Amino acid sequence: MDVTLNRTVLLEELQLIQGVVERRTTIPILSNILLSAEGDRLHLSATDLDVTVYTQCSAVVRREGRTTVQGKVFFDLVRSLPTDTLDLSFEESRVEVRSGTFSSQLASLDPADFPTLPEVPEGQGFAVDLPTLRRLIDRSVFAVSSEEGHFQYNAALLLVSAKALEMVATDGHRLAWAKAAHTAGTPPFEQQLLPRKVLNQLRHLTANAETPLYIARGENHLAFRLGDRVLLSRVLEARFPQYERVLVRDNPHRARVQRQELTAALRRVALLASERTHGVQMQFDHDSIALASVGFDLGQAAEMVPCTFSAQPLKVFVNASYILDFLGAVDTAEVEFQLRDADGPVVMTL
Repeated sequence: MDVTLNRTVLLEELQLIQGVVERRTTIPILSNILLSAEGDRLHLSATDLDVTVYTQCSAVVRREGRTTVQGKVFFDLVRSLPTDTLDLSFEESRVEVRSGTFSSQLASLDPADFPTLPEVPEGQGFAVDLPTLRRLIDRSVFAVSSEEGHFQYNAALLLVSAKALEMVATDGHRLAWAKAAHTAGTPPFEQQLLPRKVLNQLRHLTANAETPLYIARGENHLAFRLGDRVLLSRVLEARFPQYERVLVRDNPHRARVQRQELTAALRRVALLASERTHGVQMQFDHDSIALASVGFDLGQAAEMVPCTFSAQPLKVFVNASYILDFLGAVDTAEVEFQLRDADGPVVMTL
């Protein structure tokens, strides 16, 4: 293999792949990227056996071939190169990188040891608007659990119908639900679980506004295709919790408050809340929300935030971190709290 590449173009593809390359693994080859030079393209592939990325970039190929290279080292090296072009060649188990007066040799593992990569499902797939999907992810991913072993909580549920996309996530303590309209026709499935790693990869996908994201379902994998990039996720068989039973839609009492003002005040008050529970008391009155920290190990804090609230005064206790996660995931000027009583669930919406 012997190719010349544009550093900026290559770096963009390597940046995308970093979210899939395994950093800590007992299988060394999973820390590597598979490089294949064919025609006028350099193809790049990475997998952790559950999630796989295929991408490519233009190249001047003098000699075709394939090799592997350690993903993070190669990314950091390309990012630091002194010129806008680089030459990449492979000889005798070493990948040589040259750029300007710089040259280096990187260790390589045998590409024959790279895992067999899954096939991309046939057909173009079901087109969705990428910014819309990313917005759904942004408004729900914070509720996906990061604790290992709870498969039904380690993923978000994507629901697809002929007229709408929905995404639901829960960690067992809170639930996030988002919905957006679309007109893409008959979907290839009704619902699928998307692991946290897939969600984060989709959040980092970028393309021209005219480029749709195509979703296809294969026998064992879900495929997301955006131009020359393909993200494959192994289909998860775990059963998502029955979120409809806890999705509250009829809390009668409503309070509207400025999002940024509440965010700033809640952060200050939460500094002196219990480190274990992050507990904060919120007392809703007709024109204000009184915030007070719960737990006095570090001290005490309180602050008043203006709001509009038409019901009788109501006091609730919340985990401030959960409220701040929601406030940070939306971009509206105001948010609404929907309440029933002091012991019922607190619903936040736009």
